[in-house]
Amino acid sequence: MAGDDLKFMKMAMRLARRGLGTTEPNPMVGAVVVKGGRVLGFGFHARCGAAHAEAMALERLAVPGATLYLTLEPCSHFGKTPPCADLIVRKQVRRVVMAMLDPNPLVNGAGLARLRAAGIQAEVGLCRAEAERLNRHYLAFMRAGRPWVALHAGVSLDGKMTDREGRSRWVTPPELRRCSHGLRGEFSAVMAGAGTILADDPLLTLREPGWEGKPLLRVALDTANELPRDRRIFRDQERFPLVLFSGLSAAGGGKKAERHLFVPEDGDELSLDAVLKELAGMGVASLLVEGGGRLIDSFLRQGLWDEAVFFYSGRIVGGRDAVQPFASGAGLDAAPELAERHWSRLAGGAILRGYRCSLA
Repeated sequence: MAGDDLKFMKMAMRLARRGLGTTEPNPMVGAVVVKGGRVLGFGFHARCGAAHAEAMALERLAVPGATLYLTLEPCSHFGKTPPCADLIVRKQVRRVVMAMLDPNPLVNGAGLARLRAAGIQAEVGLCRAEAERLNRHYLAFMRAGRPWVALHAGVSLDGKMTDREGRSRWVTPPELRRCSHGLRGEFSAVMAGAGTILADDPLLTLREPGWEGKPLLRVALDTANELPRDRRIFRDQERFPLVLFSGLSAAGGGKKAERHLFVPEDGDELSLDAVLKELAGMGVASLLVEGGGRLIDSFLRQGLWDEAVFFYSGRIVGGRDAVQPFASGAGLDAAPELAERHWSRLAGGAILRGYRCSLA
């Protein structure tokens, strides 16, 4: 049965991935119902507020004694949907194989206990590492109380984000930029600093095919509260809401958006820790930081990041004054390092994606 267990759990993992970018702040979950080696039902959590994977998979189950494969422990509390653990009991499932427990304090072992109390054989741990990587956004949100933070930059072959004059258009070619914009769909929010907004006037919206209707929060950091309202980031707030952060010392400048928050400063920049906690309070489970260089440098320097995605062009730009992702630098013994590095080649360049080595 061990081989079948792995096969069906892998199937549940593939189903769970279909919720990428649309379930947050809830997790991605896949479910497969099997009896006698035959799949009787399957499901996945498609978006926040929609039916849970277990409910979809068990909807038409009419025979007792099945095995249910789940990428995450079933919920045991009433939320937007009834408890899935109770549904599993009612459907007379004989065995449940789970990849991992749910760290949500409202669950965290309670779903497992409910199943075992009903006499169901319940097991945890198959493909746990894969399940944790899949739901890394959710786990950071639950365990650390802040969004998962991914740093994103388009850079030249020698690691420059701009030329020596400070111009960033265009360091990377169109093919990489299209892929870069599509990356936003994986996250709850995208962030840029005032310098980038003033220099490049980005929309920070989601325009790539496949993400139609996907919510995306735009976050702008404007310490001095000096961004003019004619910047494009102030447009289309009904479709792509804006959250603006400024320093407490700049509160006298008034609010420029419905959600304009004033947080403590850390020297001449905003407290990123305070910003992340405010975003978590809004239900933001993941954040894509798009720049500029100073902002990315701050996240790296303060260790408030989890992932990096760099889009490399084939150009060598050079220049001592050109902006780079980590200008403040670090000694070799303290230099940030990427684990699980993955390179992807595209026309005009390559993509490097990896995670902090300290990731638990």
